[in-house]
Amino acid sequence: QPMVRITGGTVDLRGLPQSSETEPGTPGSLPMEILLDRLTVADGIYLTDLSAQIGGSPISGDFRGLVGGSAPVSGTILGEPDGMSLRMQSDDGGAVLRAGGIYDNAYGGDFELILRPRPGQGNYAGLMTIDNPRLRNAPAFAELLNLVSVVGLLEQLATGEGVALGAVRADFRISPRAITIVEGTAIGASMGLSLDGVYDTQAETVDFQGVVSPLYLVNGLVGALFSPRREGLFGFTYRMRGPPDNSTVTVNPLSVLTPGIFREIFRSPPPELAQ
Repeated sequence: QPMVRITGGTVDLRGLPQSSETEPGTPGSLPMEILLDRLTVADGIYLTDLSAQIGGSPISGDFRGLVGGSAPVSGTILGEPDGMSLRMQSDDGGAVLRAGGIYDNAYGGDFELILRPRPGQGNYAGLMTIDNPRLRNAPAFAELLNLVSVVGLLEQLATGEGVALGAVRADFRISPRAITIVEGTAIGASMGLSLDGVYDTQAETVDFQGVVSPLYLVNGLVGALFSPRREGLFGFTYRMRGPPDNSTVTVNPLSVLTPGIFREIFRSPPPELAQ
């Protein structure tokens, strides 16, 4: 069977036509072995040293590469009517986030990312999970812990080991202008955290809000019965605004007195991208 081999160059998936399906027997369905210097998936997300084997109709296949030129990943791609979907795994989620320019203070954790195209150029729906990453020297997070007086976690954050976040899950959307966190959670033994809001990639500012519940296992067993967001029975609502590396964090101290199901009284509607 004929095979197409591509042994270098760059590809930008943002420029693909909306339909990526091909009819059986057309050149697009031929098996392909691809070695690329760079593959751009979305704004700010790219892989180098890419090797892939794809084919079929719709196009599908496996790939390996380096996110941002440094973090090894592997995964699969699949052609859909609105573009290419991607599923990517790594055994060091923190390295992937740092190399992708998403977050500079996370380390370790088994990582999985699913990106599916949405109508419109550069629009994706995503789901990211990381198992037990650790945060080190994260200024905004340290300010949040300081505001809710979580001394033990502050000490861990400043050490080499860092704070274990437990199970991290983020449902998000990517557009040419922003990354919107629809619902994000981090649930560990010492803390539960929820987050939603917008990272404006053009202005390079964040507007996030959520709830932090210290000592999650202490109040989480009861809190799970009351709180639909798995935030624990008691917790503090917070808001984070500004540049990602120098954001301002505010906490509503009264919110700690309310069970999770009533805490929405203290929450604003999810932040949206400014027009």
